[in-house]
Amino acid sequence: MSTLPPPLPPEPDRRAVATGDPTESWDWDRVKDLAERWFRPLTDKRGWLALVYLFVGGVAAPLAFGLFVAAAAVTFGLLFVLVGFLLIVPVFAFAQVVGRLEQALAELAGYRIDLRAPASLQGAGLATPFKALADPVRWRYVGFVVINLVLAPVLLAFGSFPLSLVVQAVFGDGIVNGPGFTIGTGVDLAATGVLALPLAALFAGAIPRVALWVAALKAQISSWLIGTDRLAIAEQRVTALSAQRSDILDAVASERRRIERNLHDGVQQQLVAIGLDLGMAEQQLQRDPERARELIGSARSKVQGSIGELRQLGRGLHPAILEDRGIDAALSAVVSGAPIPISVQVDPDLDLSSDVEETVYFVANEAIANVLKHARARVASVHVTKVAANVRVTVHDDGVGGVDATSGTGIAGIRARVNAVDGSLTITSPPGGPTTIVAEIPSHDR
Repeated sequence: MSTLPPPLPPEPDRRAVATGDPTESWDWDRVKDLAERWFRPLTDKRGWLALVYLFVGGVAAPLAFGLFVAAAAVTFGLLFVLVGFLLIVPVFAFAQVVGRLEQALAELAGYRIDLRAPASLQGAGLATPFKALADPVRWRYVGFVVINLVLAPVLLAFGSFPLSLVVQAVFGDGIVNGPGFTIGTGVDLAATGVLALPLAALFAGAIPRVALWVAALKAQISSWLIGTDRLAIAEQRVTALSAQRSDILDAVASERRRIERNLHDGVQQQLVAIGLDLGMAEQQLQRDPERARELIGSARSKVQGSIGELRQLGRGLHPAILEDRGIDAALSAVVSGAPIPISVQVDPDLDLSSDVEETVYFVANEAIANVLKHARARVASVHVTKVAANVRVTVHDDGVGGVDATSGTGIAGIRARVNAVDGSLTITSPPGGPTTIVAEIPSHDR
């Protein structure tokens, strides 16, 4: 009789053994990293500034619209007694103020809106109201006031939606309803408080993200309505560059004429006189040595004068001292032989590229030459300082004033050089003086 084999041992249970803590298998480093990334925008002020931009704009839009409608209604009602025509321009101006407020709020949040410039009404006289009515840019601002009445509150609602969810989850009524949740159901928060904080945390991370996105959209729409057209900006830039090119060509031609004039009227005449003196000395050498010696001495003096004129002419081209010792030494050399005291102050921290340094030198040199030729001043000063991204050249004198900024080759040359580098020139010269010339030259530090 055969015996049965012993039974096999039972197979072990291969299912995972529960440890009692289901979170042990979580990747906590990953969870921490995700949480940090989600909540990091809360510490960035840009999101909160975007929320301020949306909030102030949403509140101000209905107020601005109401004031505009009231002003427009009063203006329309008074048109029959002609007084309303005087109010047309102020009504348009109020719409522009609303546009500037939008620009300021957008800049606060970090968005740039370059406003369109309305047509100038200067010199329009009695036709001023009609010229304002015919200006499409002014109507754009009116359209912005009207559209913003709806646009700003709607975008505020979208931009602040996550914030309202956080407030609702913490202070309002939150409840889990089946697989999801509802808000504002009237259920006591104390009974569902276990879900309130997670929901609030989830919505909190979305506050700055949504605010930034909606604020960017609002700034873009505002820019479309009242901002400068990019094509118009490009056309203005092309026009400005064409004008700069013309100024550069005029400056080069003027400089060439100046050099030719100085060579013809100065050095050339001196060389002719030197030749005559030497010829006469050669004739008198045997008959009257003393007279020949006088003529040679006269020729020597004229040679020295010619050398001085050539040096002065060279300063108008590119002085070696500017390259060797810098702008301070170069300007000091310019004023060293002046018949009046001229002080020179140069910011010691300036470290300019060669092209900017050369422009500064020529502007100051030409301004000093104008002072000496026309101002009848007793004292003058030159200041070269760094202001933001520009180099400011200020030349001041206590002369007779009355400089015409639109005429004169000296002022025209300065303006051409400044315009050629996208700078600006301001001249203050009332009759009787004093005169102040201020040139702002874009700086490119070395």
